[in-house]
Amino acid sequence: MEILEFVLIVLGCVIVSSVLGKLVRRVALPLVQILVGFLAALVAPAVVEAQVPSDLFLVLFIAPLLFNEARKTNRRLLWENKGAIASLAIGLVLATVLVVGVVLNLIAPPISLAAALACAAALAPTDAAAVSAMGAQVSLKPRQATLLSGESLINDASGVVAFQFAIAAAVTGTFSAIDAGEDFLVLFFGGIAVGAALGLVALGSMRLLRHFGYEDTIIHVLYEVFTPFVVYLLAEHFEVSGILAVVAAGLVMAERPKRLVSASAAKRQLVSDNFWRIIVFLINGIIFVMLGMQLPLAMMPGVAELYTVPRLLLIVLAVTLLMMACRFLWIAAMELAHRFGQRRDSARPTRGMCLKDALVMTLAGPKGAVTLSIIFTIPLVASGNTAFPARGLIIFLTAGVVLATLLAANFLLPLLAPKPRQSTQEELDQASAKVLEATLTELQHRLEEGEPAEYVPALRLTVARYQTRLVRQREDNGACGKQLAELSQKCLELQQQRADELQGAKGNQLTVAQSVPYYAALRNIRASVGYVGSAVNVGARFHNLHGIVRLLWRRTQPVEVTDEKSAQVYYDACLFAIALEHTAIDYLRSVAAQQGDLSRAAEILLDSHEAALDSLWGRINYGQEVPQSTQDLKLEDMMGPHDVLPEGVRVGFKDQVAMARRYADAVDSNALIVELDAIRHLEEAGDVTEGVARQLRQRVYALQGALELAEE
Repeated sequence: MEILEFVLIVLGCVIVSSVLGKLVRRVALPLVQILVGFLAALVAPAVVEAQVPSDLFLVLFIAPLLFNEARKTNRRLLWENKGAIASLAIGLVLATVLVVGVVLNLIAPPISLAAALACAAALAPTDAAAVSAMGAQVSLKPRQATLLSGESLINDASGVVAFQFAIAAAVTGTFSAIDAGEDFLVLFFGGIAVGAALGLVALGSMRLLRHFGYEDTIIHVLYEVFTPFVVYLLAEHFEVSGILAVVAAGLVMAERPKRLVSASAAKRQLVSDNFWRIIVFLINGIIFVMLGMQLPLAMMPGVAELYTVPRLLLIVLAVTLLMMACRFLWIAAMELAHRFGQRRDSARPTRGMCLKDALVMTLAGPKGAVTLSIIFTIPLVASGNTAFPARGLIIFLTAGVVLATLLAANFLLPLLAPKPRQSTQEELDQASAKVLEATLTELQHRLEEGEPAEYVPALRLTVARYQTRLVRQREDNGACGKQLAELSQKCLELQQQRADELQGAKGNQLTVAQSVPYYAALRNIRASVGYVGSAVNVGARFHNLHGIVRLLWRRTQPVEVTDEKSAQVYYDACLFAIALEHTAIDYLRSVAAQQGDLSRAAEILLDSHEAALDSLWGRINYGQEVPQSTQDLKLEDMMGPHDVLPEGVRVGFKDQVAMARRYADAVDSNALIVELDAIRHLEEAGDVTEGVARQLRQRVYALQGALELAEE
């Protein structure tokens, strides 16, 4: 298979699995990615035979993954727990390599002892980040989270080094403990030294650039992203461990700016974190999809001739249970020793708690992307230019163990460490609705109580958008959500019927060319009051190809109010939109007069349409106090084009549009500040928890960041 075809298939699988992962929230995304990769291999068997060179795999996948883990690490916590982390990352790794490697060689003789040790070394590193991708809700204690994070950082490096030694022995057929020990010391400490030095150089270079005024965020992030590749390649050039060098450089460069130190530093950190999040997501997705593509190896002749599928599954299960047993016993002994070192008080954990914590940490250390990255680097040939023995079998067994540990973490870990109830999505949605209600109330108060006239057009649009956000949030809440969706759809149907009646009335029948400007303006107006998707097109639809094409072409041009003629078009479109809003309001009032859930949903939706009506009415009566009455304006007689605007109506559309654009960013920014105040007040009143308030603020910060980017 061509490399381009392979890359396109893998990336396509990553995208598909991401969409499916959103639909199946209780299943870990890595599991979905594995399933999609497996199905892709069944559809296109050639992908199983595609190979990525070992050295390239290390550089492209392992180096950036480890660098990102290192740069996110809290160095203070890492140092405070250095003993326990070293025990897990080095001691447990060596124990796992010896025990699992020897047993694997005994139960699967086609795998040589050196190759079995290499397989065990690849399986030794944990992927604590995989737990965060779990669809189920999991909550870890601070000590557990710190140990898992530090362990996954260091044992990746120790596992890779052990794997490289074992593979070298498997390829050459020779092994010397003394030579291996010397090489290990050179690789280990040399890699750390080179990585730390290069990390200091990279960090100093970035600081020097900022000192001379080069604050460009894009250059800073690109500089940071390319660092692990450069560090790895230079370390390998000096014949030391590139993996350890990348980890050391990441720890040195783990620089977190102090709070409120500067806007530019905060922006750099935000862009950097988001960029790395995308890179890591893509790398993890590619690796897990490739894992799924390797599962059909069990059916291929080279593997199927060695063992039957049931025998293979039994070996996978045996290796998984053996690894978990080793890990549990090691962590249990470590936690009990930690317990005896604490003071005898009420806060001291019991033996039962220690054993439970050990079980949680055992399950919370599944194998993941790093293990797969390592195992895919097994060379194709050994000494004598012969095929590496049982390579397909080793990859299949490794993939099976990774899958088994992910399944155990996904389904068993939430039973042992469930997330507290107050952090549920339902409570977050309810709190979000409360915040939007409070924000909307304040904005409407400002609109009614003397907001400066120049801000009114922009504020009307902001109020309409907040009203729409509130309705959508209530639809997502589950409370009246189904009823709201049904009523919204019914309102759109009634509005379209009303539009057909008005457009077919005597004197309002226009040609396609005449209708296009009005339809374009109507779409713009409905979008401005919060309609989205197909709802924008209600009342502005052609049923013939000529009209559709003309309208599509017109939509490529902005709707501008620049002269009297365009003002007349905009005015008529506003009247038309008002008529449609009255249709929805009349229907919702009739439903609200009844009783039951549908009545409550109608009252909620009624607020949204009344806000849209207020916005529209304010546009055609800007600066005047004209009562809202369809009877007075005789809408049925005013749907067609007007040569002259009605007397007594002060429109000023051109000025309104100009002011709405001029002050839109300022008004939206102020509305987000009001939203933050609403969150603070609700938190102080005890209506939302601290954790929920933090998540709500993060949403507002994201909106503020998007607004800032839009301004640029």
